[in-house]
Amino acid sequence: MKHHLTYKDDKSDKFWNIEASGKSFTVTYGKAGTAGTSQTKTFDN
Repeated sequence: MKHHLTYKDDKSDKFWNIEASGKSFTVTYGKAGTAGTSQTKTFDN
């Protein structure tokens, strides 16, 4: 499952990409036009 979120106003232009697979999910976020920062979380159960 994948989701893409954006937020844009006069001062901000941000994005979030969320991808879930099995027991883990990865969130990539940052300023639009950049590669952003990724964080992955894996659950035991």
